[in-house]
Amino acid sequence: MVILARNKAIFDTDILINMFGTGSLDYIIEIFDEIYVSDYVFDVELRNYDTLRNRIKKLVNKDKIKILYYKDLTSDQKKIYMNAKNILDRRTTDEYVDEGEKITACYANAHKVYYYMSDDNKAAPYIRSLTGVEVINYCDLLYISYKVNPMHISELSKFYQKYIGLFEDDHIPGILRNKSGERKEFSEVMAMCFDKFQRNEKLSRYLDLLVSS
Repeated sequence: MVILARNKAIFDTDILINMFGTGSLDYIIEIFDEIYVSDYVFDVELRNYDTLRNRIKKLVNKDKIKILYYKDLTSDQKKIYMNAKNILDRRTTDEYVDEGEKITACYANAHKVYYYMSDDNKAAPYIRSLTGVEVINYCDLLYISYKVNPMHISELSKFYQKYIGLFEDDHIPGILRNKSGERKEFSEVMAMCFDKFQRNEKLSRYLDLLVSS
């Protein structure tokens, strides 16, 4: 059983962009004690997102977010990092898990952060099975936010509407479509997330930790 002293999470590029695009970045990060972003995500993948980078810098200055750098790892952490990197390089392809996702997962292992925030549904099963890190998407974060602050459900519903509005009709992720092929309503998505957390003991424990913090 994993014992977590604090509710920590590491965030990948896509979900940071989506949080910023929906105006929910500042709201959601308040749920967590420690939030990490890899150097690769910040320096490479977000290099053309100046407004978001500036917002992250301000949150770093407020100790809300920490940028992780390989040079700052201990020797033991570097071994853990490289072991995870070697496994991901050998057993995945860039088609499913890109370099930024691999590096973020490696930092998660090195820092013993067991929860990886990402909206890449293709990469999620590889990250989960090869590194032991649970993957939480944007809708999961809205569900967590609801469980932490149920009185804010109206605001969370608005975030969801903004989120699904980020996608063109023919590019809406399959998990956000109902059996009729239409966009899922907020209530349907919350029910889906409820089922996901109920089926996964690790996620259920994490939710309990966040709600009790």
